[in-house]
Formats: sequence, C-alpha cells, structure tokens
Amino acid sequence: MEKVIGVDVGGTKISAGLIQNGVLLQTQTLPTPQNGEQKAVIDTIVHLVSILWQDEVAGIGIGVPGLVDTKKGIVHDVMNIPSFKSVSLQAELSTHFDKPIAINNDANCFALGTKNFGNGKEFNNLVALTLGTGMGGGIVVRGKLHEGLGCGAGEFGYIPYRDGIFEHYCSGQFFQRQYNMRGEEVSALAVQGDDRAKTIFSEFGSHLGEAIKLIAHVFAPEAIMLGGSISQNFSLFEESMWKNIHLFPYSHVVDNLKVFPATDPNIALIGAASLVLSN
Repeated sequence: MEKVIGVDVGGTKISAGLIQNGVLLQTQTLPTPQNGEQKAVIDTIVHLVSILWQDEVAGIGIGVPGLVDTKKGIVHDVMNIPSFKSVSLQAELSTHFDKPIAINNDANCFALGTKNFGNGKEFNNLVALTLGTGMGGGIVVRGKLHEGLGCGAGEFGYIPYRDGIFEHYCSGQFFQRQYNMRGEEVSALAVQGDDRAKTIFSEFGSHLGEAIKLIAHVFAPEAIMLGGSISQNFSLFEESMWKNIHLFPYSHVVDNLKVFPATDPNIALIGAASLVLSN
C-alpha cells in the first residue's frame, strides 16, 4: 500500500508521521510556535512534512483542533491557536506539495484511527475523547465517522458545565485552573505516592465521569476511547471515573459500556494519514 504522511496539529506540539499499511515508519515532532501566528504554524507543518517526504508519498492527511470545511480544505476556529480563524490550509500547503491533501478535525482523526487501526476495531458505535490541552470528541456510528456540519459533531468539551464548560474540568486546563499546576507535575507527584496529587486526579476522574454520562445519554455507545496526554494517567482516575459513571440511571447502558485508553499513542497520526486513503 502507498505511503502517506499524517499530521496532528495541537495547541502545544505538532507531530507528523510517515505511514504505510497503518504502521508508523518515522515520526517528527516540534513545539507549536508560541506566538501562534498563521505563517509560523504553517511553516512548522511544511518543515515537518518536508523532513519525512519521499517521492512515493501519495498524499498528506492533517488533523486540526477546530472546525473544517473538508471539501475546500478551509480550517475555522482552531482551538488554542487563536490566529487560525479561517485559514485555507489545503491551498497553502498545495503550494509546497503537489499531492492530495485531506484535512479533518483532530478528534475525528483519532476516532478514525482507533476504529480502523487501533483497539476500537470491534466496536461499531464508539466515541473517542482526546484529553490534552483541550477536550475533543469524535463519533463513530454504525462503523462510519459522523462529522456533522463542518466537522462540528462531538464538541463535548464546549458543553456548559458548572461555572464554565466541560473542557475546563476534563483536560489539562483543569489542573492549571483549579490548582495552578501542569498535569505533568500532578502526574509525577501522584506516581511518587503524593496523596494530594492522587486526590486531584480522583477529582478529575469524577468530572470526566460526568462528561461520559452525558455522552451515554445522547449516544449510548458501546465504547469510549480515551486519547491525549492525560489518558496516559488512566490508572490514576479510572476508579473515581467509574464511581460517577455508575450513578447513571440506566444500568444496562453503563454495565455494557467499555471505557479505556487507546493503546497506540500515535493512533491520531495514523487516522489523519488514512484521510487520504478514504478520500
């Protein structure tokens, strides 16, 4: 099968990978430019793709944390990169690479990757949640990605919750907003046995449980797959998450629900690359 390049654009880092047959052959990562200017971000994407480029590459698939006009390749309102309000990203990149370029929401790419290449293959109805700088969501219904208008389906993080939105409590923002600490700091302390850090993660799990109950009410999926940097700490919040989930009024739904992290940390890259093949 042809080689393709997948790109995952995040608020703190941008990763690119060379992929063949769903297998990541090479990967490159750079920090997202601090100033977040359009040109700086686009230049970083071009640089990463150029490092991995080979003559036999069939195309480029890109996941971005925002809304996307997939037909025109225009990106709207990229979260955590304020300058990306309306960017013709496909046209910009086409001036550098004369190959097909497909763009979609990053959480959709994660969902696509877990369903087609990851540990979500067995589920026809699943929701994928990315827990990192923000909280994103991708939806698979009857084995097919459900994008919604402008790839807007699955934006669970922006649903009102408490004094803000779910993203404030179910992403890295929780640790910063509530405790003025980075998630990595809390994780390191918790692993060392720090009781306060473990309590903080328990609180995080309870908030995530609330988000999952909302998802269960709307979609009643077979599985919820977790990705992003915070999902690597699953063991620290799994117990409190399930404790809250089991308060769901319909036990048959949650008793059969599976919630677990993706086993491949690069599955969003693979899902982004697969956009080229699916198109």
